[in-house]
Amino acid sequence: MTTRFLVASLLVLFATGAISETPKENPKVTELLASIKGKENLPAGEVFKNVKLLKDVPAARLLRIMDMGYSRALGVDCDHCHVEDRWEADEKRPKLAAREMMNMTGQINDMLVKMQNIDNTEPAVNCTTCHRGYVKPALQMK
Repeated sequence: MTTRFLVASLLVLFATGAISETPKENPKVTELLASIKGKENLPAGEVFKNVKLLKDVPAARLLRIMDMGYSRALGVDCDHCHVEDRWEADEKRPKLAAREMMNMTGQINDMLVKMQNIDNTEPAVNCTTCHRGYVKPALQMK
């Protein structure tokens, strides 16, 4: 799985209208952006500690992906996955689960592009595909 597919699946959030209005930036994200001033375009893996996936994404973009992508897709704030002021900590299960889900999403997207009988030139799934703004994905239709 490549970072390209991970980033592409996140960008689908924006392209498909899953994020149709301009959301208000989380104050923690605003604070973190201020703390990395001058380093916004460096790879996230160089700016932040313990970045396992999306290391090559610019640091400011990674924060916005977390804020406008993952956070909205699951309807949570930063503290759902992160320990405030110890963002690199891996002690919360949801952060570890998010990494696993990113890998799963990448694997699904890798499979989708190989399928011949689907009607889409750039098929992709992302967090919103299942979560739809809730931590627990819907398991049944209304």
